[in-house]
Amino acid sequence: MLLSLHDERYAVTIGLLSGPDGSSSLFISSPGGLADERGEFLRLPHVSTPGEVAHALCRLARAADRRAVEKHLQEATAERRHAASSFPGERIVVLDLETTGLDPDTDRIVEAAWLLADHRALAWDSVLINPGVPIPEDAYDIHGIDDTMARNDGVSPRDAIVELTGILAEQIADGATLVIFNRTYDLPLLDAECRRHGLPTLADRLGRPVQVVDPMRISQQTRYHRGNHALSDLADLYSPGNLAAHSALGDCLATWDALVGLCHHYGKIVVRLLFQRQEVARHDEPLTVRHLLACSNVG
Repeated sequence: MLLSLHDERYAVTIGLLSGPDGSSSLFISSPGGLADERGEFLRLPHVSTPGEVAHALCRLARAADRRAVEKHLQEATAERRHAASSFPGERIVVLDLETTGLDPDTDRIVEAAWLLADHRALAWDSVLINPGVPIPEDAYDIHGIDDTMARNDGVSPRDAIVELTGILAEQIADGATLVIFNRTYDLPLLDAECRRHGLPTLADRLGRPVQVVDPMRISQQTRYHRGNHALSDLADLYSPGNLAAHSALGDCLATWDALVGLCHHYGKIVVRLLFQRQEVARHDEPLTVRHLLACSNVG
């Protein structure tokens, strides 16, 4: 064994294998992790570069994150993760994207995920996408997806966008409320990808403008004295045990939890804020999706 690492998220061992012919290779082992074609640990040539080893470790880390999020969601299908009265609408569909950068007009999607939920998780999926352009190092540092991973495991952007917008449009048309953390980024980027590939946007599919509940804007309006409003900050408060930051599905789970937490702790403040702005008739109205949509558009 060359190295063994263990923390609350990952356990990994790196070692050197010697063959009967005197050859050697590196192995990387993680409980329940990725394996080679023999169903064992990952094997790498002993002359592997540091970059190749780092790529293998990122694959293991992302696989571990996916298993952890899947465990949370599977548990949330069997029992209520949140109280039935935790969200004023019937269902929500959460969208999250991981991308090549911060410009919604020019950057590309490298991973997309959605989560349909009420007080339980109802359905979910994620897809890795080959953006067709290099993934900058600063983006890789955030989500752990590199060019090799996207090229080898990613699907075509067009196929992914067709399926994603179709699912979202179907769920929204069926009554689900779309939830996006920082809607001013993800939705324009998704629209730009649609236009890039000659596809109808989500609004085109719906035949109307897309209405979005944005937990980040709600937090900014109601928790303005509480410091940061990043998803990671709200996840620390409202998404216990979810450590898969900046995986698209992990962020969907965190967004769901954050929205429910904000509704529970700040729902009355949302209504009072809108009353002060003369957007509702009474300061003590029960919280509704209409209030959340209005608060998401304040400012």
